[in-house]
Amino acid sequence: MKLFTSQTRESTTLTVRSALIAGAAGALLLAAAPAVAQETVVVADAGGAQAEALAAALYEPFEKETGIKVIADHTTAIGKAQAMSRSGNVVWDVFITGDTDVAQATQDGILMPIDWNVVPKEGLSPEVAQTYAAPSSRYALVMTYNTNLIKDPPKSWAEWWDTAKYNCPRVMRNVPIDNLEAAVLSAGMPIDKVYPVDLKLAYEQLDKIQPKVVTFWDSGAQSIQLVADGSACLGTAWTSRVTAAEKAGQPVARVWNQAIVHQDYFTVMKGAKNPKAAMKLIAFAMRPEVQAKIASRLGTLPPNAKAQELIEPASLKYQPKPEDLSKTMLSNIGWWSTNMADAYKKYSAWLTK
Repeated sequence: MKLFTSQTRESTTLTVRSALIAGAAGALLLAAAPAVAQETVVVADAGGAQAEALAAALYEPFEKETGIKVIADHTTAIGKAQAMSRSGNVVWDVFITGDTDVAQATQDGILMPIDWNVVPKEGLSPEVAQTYAAPSSRYALVMTYNTNLIKDPPKSWAEWWDTAKYNCPRVMRNVPIDNLEAAVLSAGMPIDKVYPVDLKLAYEQLDKIQPKVVTFWDSGAQSIQLVADGSACLGTAWTSRVTAAEKAGQPVARVWNQAIVHQDYFTVMKGAKNPKAAMKLIAFAMRPEVQAKIASRLGTLPPNAKAQELIEPASLKYQPKPEDLSKTMLSNIGWWSTNMADAYKKYSAWLTK
């Protein structure tokens, strides 16, 4: 056994003391060093059923895998996006919105090109993999009805407009998009002749139905609630909202015939503070398994064909069948891009006359 001399003990004491001092100094340096901020991405979504589906299928798994925190803002108003861009204070990174808003935002120059070197195109059709937008899900504006009040639902917009057969209140969107198309369809216009929209005919039809419209709704929640609580017997709503209502046991159902189909998109705001994180989130969202989970919750159609094969069996009943899709029409974004400003101006004047 080795014995410690006084010199050895002194040396050892100094060594221990030095180590303690060094450790304390290191701790002070660590305490003084600024904490590394967690990477974030701010996403604007529509709230409600869409937000719940995105949180479960996209936001939470993305955070877990990448460590990037998703901050959701449940509003997708194009006006807010435009105001952010004008002010130079762009809060949103990712803006999830519909095809008509994408067309408007692209015209306004407020979007950043999608980095298709980061975001995979595999499984996407060329028309949805756009320069400034990556596809989210396909949905539709459908006719709705209260199942307690209506036992023989309308099978067309002409019947939805029939106030003799359905002498009860209705609710419609508070914008010209979809309303103009529904109006000319109600007059018997064939689906393939809807565009360019005959505005004279559209407003003649809107004049006929307006006395029966108790509310022109501003939100998806409102479109369902007013039909579910019996304030209106007929309405219009987005398919994702109808799916959520049906799953919740509310007395609301949809009519697929002559539904007006739209495409939701992921876009990135020009001037976004976290563009790299935004592209990573969108790339994650293109995975078939993620798209399948979103579609299963919302009753929407995923843009990737591989995702359709992964839809939960119990959710298939909320999706349109092939025969349903054959009776729908696709919103013409080209027409809306050209006529958006004039259409809104004329529609606002009509609402307030």
